[in-house]
Amino acid sequence: MIRTSGLPLFMFIGIFLISSVSSRAITLSQEAEISLLTASPGNELYSVFGHSAMRVMDSQNNLDIVFNYGTFDFDTPNFYLKFVRGQLLYKLSVTTMEYFMLEYEFDGRAVYEQILELTQDEKQDVFDFMRVNSLPENAYYQYDFFYDNCATRIRDLIHYILEPEWFPFPGILPESLAEIRSMLDYEFEYEPSFEMNRTLRDMLQPFLTGMPWSTFGIDLALGLPADKIATPWDFMYLPDEMLIAFALARRADGLPLVKEHRLILQCTTPITQAGFFTPNRVIWFVFIIALASFITPGFSRIFDLSFFTILGITGIVILFLWFLTDHLTTKSNMNILWAIPTHLYFIWVSNYKHIKATGTLYFRIVSAISFFMLILWPFIPQGFNSAFYPIVLASFIKSLPYAFEVPFLSTHLTGLKRQ
Repeated sequence: MIRTSGLPLFMFIGIFLISSVSSRAITLSQEAEISLLTASPGNELYSVFGHSAMRVMDSQNNLDIVFNYGTFDFDTPNFYLKFVRGQLLYKLSVTTMEYFMLEYEFDGRAVYEQILELTQDEKQDVFDFMRVNSLPENAYYQYDFFYDNCATRIRDLIHYILEPEWFPFPGILPESLAEIRSMLDYEFEYEPSFEMNRTLRDMLQPFLTGMPWSTFGIDLALGLPADKIATPWDFMYLPDEMLIAFALARRADGLPLVKEHRLILQCTTPITQAGFFTPNRVIWFVFIIALASFITPGFSRIFDLSFFTILGITGIVILFLWFLTDHLTTKSNMNILWAIPTHLYFIWVSNYKHIKATGTLYFRIVSAISFFMLILWPFIPQGFNSAFYPIVLASFIKSLPYAFEVPFLSTHLTGLKRQ
């Protein structure tokens, strides 16, 4: 990601030179090379899944530039609203290789280069495609994290021009992966596999092991579409997976798609480790507080108001992402079964002493939904974060006094009377 304003003078000079590349046709020399660049995962959420770009190097034409589909402009009007609603346009930008590398040198992230085996005509076709694509009238596109991002745009480009055979199907041999690892000299944080048993959501998890709260938020926002079983074609939405796919791919003439592998920047920054206060620990502690709150009616009521209000607000956010954004994978979100927006009304009009029949019915429905979620947890088609379980368990237990006459508990909570 780059900002397109407030740049120093030398950057304006670089932009001028790059603009001349985009605006005029250039015939590449025989010495030209085109390669896939893959940046290793970073320690921020925006960089934790890595990055892909395309490099064109031609000493005869004094070219060493990078085509980068992962940029946007922070000065876009209503930037944050468009970002949240999935309406922010990303663009294909062109920069010098030197400038492209600055971010990764600063962050201590590895950059790997795979030089593609291309004929002269194929080099020219790939270069011309990206050059025309980078023109102002063509550069912007509607970004989608799983289906249209910095990696998938490159995958689609190479597939359109070269039509390679991407990988053995349905899986790859362990020795093939070992060979790729030895060629790449690249330290993977997970075991990549092309077996057909991973969902789009599953494929995110290894990158988020050091960010449990980010995992919690992502699992909260993503709905059923993220639990689609990924095909090998889908795998390449992740830069590391696409790196492996390129290493395995074969051209139509049987030659490997990649003719040379280079590690051009060594990783110097370790991956962030998770802290002590993970969602699981914190929310199980909240569950213990939920049980302890029954000690006094006042404490219990304060907890209920806070707890169900937070769930209701969470439900509103889920509905917003579901119906009012363009994100494809936040639709049909089954987290709405426990983060119910109507909690915001019923918890405030109900109390232990007086509760209307509608309130009783409402909390009976809530307790029934929670109960069935708890016992059917492994069979629910959407992948739930493990920290959601104590939330649903607390919702079940805390809804019971509003729904039923619970022996001892109802009497203790000053006698539940229903109108």
